[in-house]
Amino acid sequence: MRNSICYTLSYVMVAFACALHGTSKGFSLKVDDTDLDRGDAIPRQSYSRILEKSTPAVVSVTTQQVVKRMYPTIEDFLRRYYGLPRVNEPNVKEENVPVGIGSGVIVTPEGHTITNAHVITDPRTGSLVEEVLVQLADKIEYKARIVGVDRSTDVAVLKIDHGEPLPFVTLGNSDFLKVGDIVFATGNPLGIGKTVTMGIVSATGRSELKVLDEKGSYENFIQTDASINRGNSGGALVDAKGRLVGINTAIISQTGGSVGIGLAIPVNIVKKVLTDFVQGGELRRGFLGVSLSMVETANSGALVEGVIPGSAAEKAGFESGDLIVSVGNEKVSSANQLRLAIAQTSPGTRIPVAIIRNEVKKTLFVTLELFGKPPPIPGISLEPLSSENREKYGIPAQTRGVVVKKSSGEAETFKEGVVIVEINGYQVNSIEEVTAELKKGINRFYVWYRGKYRFLAYRVP
Repeated sequence: MRNSICYTLSYVMVAFACALHGTSKGFSLKVDDTDLDRGDAIPRQSYSRILEKSTPAVVSVTTQQVVKRMYPTIEDFLRRYYGLPRVNEPNVKEENVPVGIGSGVIVTPEGHTITNAHVITDPRTGSLVEEVLVQLADKIEYKARIVGVDRSTDVAVLKIDHGEPLPFVTLGNSDFLKVGDIVFATGNPLGIGKTVTMGIVSATGRSELKVLDEKGSYENFIQTDASINRGNSGGALVDAKGRLVGINTAIISQTGGSVGIGLAIPVNIVKKVLTDFVQGGELRRGFLGVSLSMVETANSGALVEGVIPGSAAEKAGFESGDLIVSVGNEKVSSANQLRLAIAQTSPGTRIPVAIIRNEVKKTLFVTLELFGKPPPIPGISLEPLSSENREKYGIPAQTRGVVVKKSSGEAETFKEGVVIVEINGYQVNSIEEVTAELKKGINRFYVWYRGKYRFLAYRVP
């Protein structure tokens, strides 16, 4: 569980996301899109039957990383002591080292499972863990593979290949939540086992809390006083009908423990990430093409500071100084809300956008575009190894990795034809794996260039 991040407002665009292992064949998502009946005046004596529907779908998640440890022999010690060269290769063994614990929620009978991106990320390196284990209600652990990770929302999609239908939770509609609605937080706090706590929705639409540390992240949290502690990350927040309405993600606390301010990702955000990864293999978000002002305006809305040339916004007639007050049927109260509304809309969708220009309200119609993923290493264009580039750069058949296709002056360390073999000790064979293994700051690369292998360090902003 985390309580700090940095937030950067930039262009309305897609943030970092990566897809691993492609898509899945079966995908039976169950959604109950009806509102709660809030007119019942009789207090309910027990919620056990309702929770019996959702709690079997909540799993414990443990992660492991493969670490190489060197075990020197007496001969190695003596040679090093007397300054003699090493004769044999060092005795290196691979070990599985526990990284962390968390929770997850099974959302389809085929085993698609939601958790937090930070649950399956090694906090020491910032890269994805190598092994994810989930424990079901039967106390048996199963391996789960990573389908996709979206750090901009802190959502990760896993797949449990069980062979038999698994218990799963029905998805609700988080847009219907109101302050005062009863909710239950289910997860594996502090690793003690499945635990349910009860509270109410304290607030919705919490943003700019600096909880997510990914540049361009989307914050729109449900706040609850249901007790959430470390290990609850990735667990379920369900409503009084047992429907999933959020994924428990973080707490705000000065002590590190629960003080009644828990945060959950709305299920409507989760649903978009889930369906994109499972059905399309990648995250697809709309791109408007405007930069937004951080300055608060007298009127509610998002102030356009600039328009990207050739973008969907320019084609639709947006201008600097326009105040965006609604997108589709949704009112816009802030720049953050606009970013999220655009991100939740699929590329190619034509939507009406109401603006105020020179004190006159008008409607522009815009067809959103797909924002291209930024390169994992700024200034460097990568491509998978192929027979063509192997022949072009003389890359040996046994060399694995991704090749630098083009490099800008700022990234001259990576010349054209360089093959990135490993990043921070992990082999990479695709651009998605490069993205997954990179961390902010200094990264250690193992590369091939013109017949030679070497290590180099490079800072990624």
